[in-house]
Amino acid sequence: MTAVVIALLVAFFIALAAVMLLQEARTRREPAAPTYVINDAVDHAIDTLDESVLERVRRAGVRRIIEWSVHYLQGLADRGARRKGVTVVAGGEGNAIEYICAELARRGHEYSPQDVEAVLATEADYLRSIGALGDPVDEAELA
Repeated sequence: MTAVVIALLVAFFIALAAVMLLQEARTRREPAAPTYVINDAVDHAIDTLDESVLERVRRAGVRRIIEWSVHYLQGLADRGARRKGVTVVAGGEGNAIEYICAELARRGHEYSPQDVEAVLATEADYLRSIGALGDPVDEAELA
């Protein structure tokens, strides 16, 4: 009788292990999509920004710049920018920097375009580090 109970327990645990392995195999088939987290982007920027930029902008300024960068990019997505031929550049470009500087100035926060560009470059590095950037696009091929 004891041998039968032990055999049933062993069979149960083997079946349980098999089910767990199958579930794990299913969840690992699809790689996790990159997830952009503003707090992580800010922390990355703080860790990698040049000290002189960080002294001028401070942590709160880094957060403001990154938040307005996200707002700017969301606005481009909402307006179908890609269909209209607007290029979205990770790390900022002239229009993004100008927009962010203007929005922050309107709210009483003055930052130089060079400092905003430096923060946006760290944001692009963060995007690269989480695997959220594609290959650079050859503008000539789009024309």
